[in-house]
Amino acid sequence: MAAAGVDAGYGGRVVLSRLDLSVDRGELLGVVGPSGSGKSTLLRLLTGAVGLYRGVLEVMGRPVERSTPWSIGFVPQLAAGERHFPLTVEQVVLLGLAAESKRSPWFSRQERRKARALIDRLGLGDHARRRIGELSGGQQQRALLARAMVRDPALLLLDEPTSGVDLASRAEVLRLLDDLNRDGLTILLTTHDLNWVAAHLPRVVCLHGNVKADGPPAEVLTPRVLAATFEADLRIVRDGDAVLLTDASPLLVPR
Repeated sequence: MAAAGVDAGYGGRVVLSRLDLSVDRGELLGVVGPSGSGKSTLLRLLTGAVGLYRGVLEVMGRPVERSTPWSIGFVPQLAAGERHFPLTVEQVVLLGLAAESKRSPWFSRQERRKARALIDRLGLGDHARRRIGELSGGQQQRALLARAMVRDPALLLLDEPTSGVDLASRAEVLRLLDDLNRDGLTILLTTHDLNWVAAHLPRVVCLHGNVKADGPPAEVLTPRVLAATFEADLRIVRDGDAVLLTDASPLLVPR
């Protein structure tokens, strides 16, 4: 994907301004920034769901248009209400084919086999007939990932994929994304977890209305860049190649 001089937002209100960003095929990168910085807007912009007011935006070498059926898989944040939606894992995954299926909601045997194969690949084979609300946070995230993957996308977008999951599930999601990326899938995700980005992703983009910095975590996650991105004083602790970020402001002021 490539964005050059992009202004975008909702109802005429600009959220992303003068955005310049390119992502090559096969890359895995994370976008970080505070709430309201435009992270989710960027993902939705790539799907054609956000107004493009100015600039050039292309995905797979073609302009993004709302009516164009892009080969994009999108995994949104899972809202609390959706966690208890009365659908089985298999039904959730088949929803990814609903827009293209000629027989929806009566899917063909071939479509069901495809969904089941993906469910098995993501380690949910034993849970295919269980309701999604009965699963753990990590399992729910894998079910939504399967829904996005069932259309064989060339670009996968994930909005806060580790939000609301425990450490074990977080590591599980990371391993899965790494495997998919090794298979050649281009992955762009947003996250609030700076330490997770610093430890595991090869490229990070700091976003606050536009790109503040872009590159390897060790080069991008600096006091100057983080202050410009988060408008907060963050402390950086380095141990070899490992980077740990903490809030430098004391929670309690000594008397």
